[in-house]
Amino acid sequence: MRSTGNHGKRPARARRPGLLVAFSGVDGSGKSTQVDLLEESFEKINVGVLRIRSRWRPVLSLPLLVIMRRLGYAKVHRAGGVYIVETRLPSRGGLTSLWCILTQVENIIKTGVKLVFPLLLGRTVICDRYALDMLVDGMAGLHDAPGHTRLGFQLLHLLPKPNFAFFMDIDPEVAFRRKPDLPGLEDYVERLRLYRDLSARWGVTIVNARVSAETIHRRIWNVIYSKLPEGALMGFSEEIVGPIPRGNVR
Repeated sequence: MRSTGNHGKRPARARRPGLLVAFSGVDGSGKSTQVDLLEESFEKINVGVLRIRSRWRPVLSLPLLVIMRRLGYAKVHRAGGVYIVETRLPSRGGLTSLWCILTQVENIIKTGVKLVFPLLLGRTVICDRYALDMLVDGMAGLHDAPGHTRLGFQLLHLLPKPNFAFFMDIDPEVAFRRKPDLPGLEDYVERLRLYRDLSARWGVTIVNARVSAETIHRRIWNVIYSKLPEGALMGFSEEIVGPIPRGNVR
């Protein structure tokens, strides 16, 4: 008798979940340069990359923003296609809570739609700005201190957790000189303070962005490679990633 089972057939390979890498930091900190370098390195080993920039113009929150501006509760700064909203709302109140929840729900929907399906399909996704940036922008716009996180900001935990997340730490004067998208230097100072205070809580690695872009990239490569399971990046050559440390990466 002949067996009609699956004898001799290869077992189906489970689809491996995608890889998510996120870069955070103020404008002018070098995020986009690192995204470019990381994308190039993945392409060298024939790994396609989906690149997402997580900064959106207001849509769902636009009607409320219009009302707030007419009432004198909000000011909008536009530069290079970027909308920076600064509010003059009381720290506590229904309108403040509504604005916070609405803007973060909008962030989650727009970013989640771009991310979830590619990750489920096993794609490698690199985000230029992610949850930490949405949190910092929101808190800076409300002038919140880092010690208390509103419900709306806590919703950002619903976004997929990155496999690797990096905050590009730089001096505010340098970032402002490179890309003066925020109204003034003091805005860079405020946001960088929030990034530094919140990075550890959100599982984000702080990167010294004051050194050369190539040095930063090699360090990031080493972090990614050394923390992935054995064989997860088969095909990486010494020429691309350099000597890989097997202990802690400093």
